[in-house]
Order: sequence, then structure tokens, then C-alpha cells
Amino acid sequence: MKSILVPCNFSNHSEMAFNFALEIAEALEAEIVILTALNDINSTEPAEREIQDSLIAENKSKFKTLLEKQARLHVPVRHILRPGKITPLVLDIIEEEKIDVVIMGTHGSRGWDGFFMGSNIEKIVRTSPVPVFAVKSKIAVRSVHNIVFPISLSSDQNTVIEKVKNLQKLFRARLHLVRINTGAAKNEKENLEKLTEFGEKHQLANFTVNSRNRAEVKDGIIDFAREINADMIAMATHGNRGLNHLYSQSIAADVVNHANFLIWTSSTAKNPEKNLKAV
Repeated sequence: MKSILVPCNFSNHSEMAFNFALEIAEALEAEIVILTALNDINSTEPAEREIQDSLIAENKSKFKTLLEKQARLHVPVRHILRPGKITPLVLDIIEEEKIDVVIMGTHGSRGWDGFFMGSNIEKIVRTSPVPVFAVKSKIAVRSVHNIVFPISLSSDQNTVIEKVKNLQKLFRARLHLVRINTGAAKNEKENLEKLTEFGEKHQLANFTVNSRNRAEVKDGIIDFAREINADMIAMATHGNRGLNHLYSQSIAADVVNHANFLIWTSSTAKNPEKNLKAV
């Protein structure tokens, strides 16, 4: 069974992520794993044990209330409470529970709420071996019609392209390939021809090709998404793995932090120990 991980502190934004995850789970017949991070305290001290027990009881109650609000109660949902910092906990649970996709709630263009403050979003986007959705506002699967996919024009991209095709199929959306050129203006006609060849090579359907010139790739991606009134931005990430054919993960993290859209990111790294066919 496919598994969806939703880090949750029961804020409004994490609840929006959970609602979106319910729709995804229903479509994919998946299970949802809710992860709540607790303060890592010294449980050997009686007073601190009492505090921890109280926090556990409080979060269990919030989880029960969260489920009671939902109509899709036939979707299996489990709750994991664990002390520690959110980023390593997310990575641990991905491995332990064989998670296929992470869905996280954010404050939109103003950055992550207190639960994900600081560099956690960048760490998770950069290190997650599975795709990550960043949910910025209340959104339904049926409302996603246009997906922006920024790409370059070199080297093999099969690993992430297959996931993007699955993503497009899930939302029944149109895919907008875009190349952001920095520095001197590029030959737009040539870029569009190459993007068309790219789409045909990978047997894409229902897609457009686009080329824009901007000083910064991040700004170009966000501006283009606004221009076409996109519903989602899908970005590949790769870290320092010697792959030069996709945008760097720092750009993906910047887009996640600054774009007020639903964002999907996925690593191009191959991990033979995990099944990464899910969106």
C-alpha cells in the first residue's frame, strides 16, 4: 500500500495539508501517516515525564478531533508521536514506514510556520528521497489544472519525468514546460524547438513549451507561473550528486519559500531500496 506522510502540529496550515492528503490518499488508495514532533525532554525525571505524558495526551486528543472533522474516514490514518527535531524525524519515518510522498503545510510566500521555522524546509526538500508537496493554502485535487515544470535542455531526465507524468495524470492537468534563460538573451525559437523535442522524446501529452529571459531563475519560474495563472509548480532537485541537467535544490527551496503556489519537488537521485513510482 502506498503511504503518505503528513508532518502535523495541528495548526491551520498543517490541517490544510492533511485535507489535501486525504484527497490524494483516496485517489491512490493510500494510507496516511500523521507525524507529530514532541519536545525531546529527559524522560528519566518524574516532572519531565509528567510534562511529556501531558503533551502526548493533548496531541492524541487533537488527532481525534482532526479525524472527527473529516468525511473521508474510510482512508486509513495512523498517528505517530515522537520526540525530536522535525527534519530528522521526517527522514526517519520515510524510511521506517516506506513513505511514498510527504505533504506539508506552509504559510505561503511568507515562509513556514513555527513548526517548520528556519532551515527545515530546505533540509527536507534537499534530502527527502521521496517527492514533497508544499501546501500553501486550501486546495482541492480537482482545482489543479495547470502545472509549471521548469527544465533545462541537457542530459537525461527520465527519473523525474516519469514522476511528473504520473503527477499530471493524477490531476488531469496541462503541463507547461518552461526554460528560464539567465544572462544574455537566448534564441527563443531554438529553445522552443528543443523543448518540443524534449516533450516528444518523453512522450508527454497535453503540454506547452515556453521560454523566458530573467536575471534569476527563481524569479523567472514564479513570474511565469503567475503569468499563466498556474495552480502548481513541479520542480526536480538533485543536491551535490554530480548532475548538472536540472536546477539546483537551492533554487527549488527558494521557490518553495517564496512562491504562493502549491509546490511539488522530487529528487532525481536513484534509490534502489525504495519504490518511488508514486507522485
